[in-house]
Amino acid sequence: MTVDHAEVSAAPVAGDVNNLLQKHFSEKFAGRSLAAVQEKFADEHIVPLRGFCPPELLRALQDEASGILDVHGVDRKFTFQITDNTPRQMTTVGQPVIKEHGPLIDALYFSPAVKNLLSSAVGEEVHTCPYAGEHYVISRLGKSGDTHGWHWDDYTYGFILILEAPPYQDGGFVQAVPHTSWDKENPDVHAALLKSKVHSYAFEAGDAYLVKTDTTMHRVYPIRGESRRTIVNMTWASGSDLERAITHETNDLLFGGTGDGPAAGV
Repeated sequence: MTVDHAEVSAAPVAGDVNNLLQKHFSEKFAGRSLAAVQEKFADEHIVPLRGFCPPELLRALQDEASGILDVHGVDRKFTFQITDNTPRQMTTVGQPVIKEHGPLIDALYFSPAVKNLLSSAVGEEVHTCPYAGEHYVISRLGKSGDTHGWHWDDYTYGFILILEAPPYQDGGFVQAVPHTSWDKENPDVHAALLKSKVHSYAFEAGDAYLVKTDTTMHRVYPIRGESRRTIVNMTWASGSDLERAITHETNDLLFGGTGDGPAAGV
């Protein structure tokens, strides 16, 4: 059997990422579709971006992330007093390893098309996170009970790309409680749950979501059975974030941080 090599498309490389996304976004997130995203984010402080990733790029990102996890993934199991003793049970890879071994993930984070879409969605310019350790991380929930428990984040915006997702019956869906606040000295998850409405969102591979993480308490519902959820989490800063001192305790414990303090020249 002969193969017509003209019909075989090469896997995308880092230099292809922005153009692929720009073309995809022009068809997927424009006009009324973009307006709906903006309206939902303004109301709920979290918005699904269904079909965010074009299929050919998704396959390449899945392969890249799985390869990195297989070699460099670290199993973590913590409870964090700073978020009212909520649990973190997952396999993670931090930014330094991804920077070295994940060119597609790196190109996605630094894509002008992504920055422009996210800025349009939230109604202000988003900025590259000044701390490199929070640029991007990979996490996988792959064992029964694995979860990313209720928490807030220090920087204003989180963007999460779904590479693998279980059926919602097996958990792994996202829950969010908008218009809440994080008192690190006296965190009170249950008060936030009682005072505000919980929104739940199921996702498929290739979807993404954008969340205002500093005022939206959120979690990933625990996995049950042998299902698997793999994501790339990317952090973006607001203009006001750039003007205040921010620490990174939970990120550094879960993902290893950078080991060299805030990123210079970002």
